[in-house]
Amino acid sequence: MNAHEWWLPVLKHAAWIVAMMLVMGWIARSRIKGQKDLDGGALKPPKRIRITGGVLFLLFSGMAVHSNVYRAATWGTTAVLLGIAAMSLLLVFEYIVDRHRVSESGMDYRRLSGRRRDLRWADLQSVRYSPLMRWFRLETAGGEVARISAMLVGLPEFAHLLLRHAPAESIDEETVAILRATAAGNPPAVW
Repeated sequence: MNAHEWWLPVLKHAAWIVAMMLVMGWIARSRIKGQKDLDGGALKPPKRIRITGGVLFLLFSGMAVHSNVYRAATWGTTAVLLGIAAMSLLLVFEYIVDRHRVSESGMDYRRLSGRRRDLRWADLQSVRYSPLMRWFRLETAGGEVARISAMLVGLPEFAHLLLRHAPAESIDEETVAILRATAAGNPPAVW
């Protein structure tokens, strides 16, 4: 590598980081703006998740086609690009399926498989926030687990109802602080 070309890899990585920060900031802002369009008790992904998934699908499937038509791509390269394109479609699928509803008594939620479940606040044994995964993990005494993404629109009402109705001993201190901030309109960061 030429002594003057050391900055090219640095520039590529910096551009990727800046692009990711801009996209995640764009999505995070939509979860706050989407609150006014939400009917009471609903939790759902922001609309920008669907747009991001669609754009990423088109980008990576287009790259797979391009690499096979205009370049002699290996099957491994094509498989990786198509795999990423398929994972992008999961964002669109999640937007369609990921609908929950909270109420004074508990939460009606849907798993990624599409199966609906009911969770009562009084049955909660453990409520934790995972900063690494960016979700609230709710576990009942019966062992049922619900994971509520920090990306969802409607989190302030979710946090308010959870703080008010869940057994106090089920929520750890760090999660209580995060839930209070969320109930006040400051949900956890998504990036």
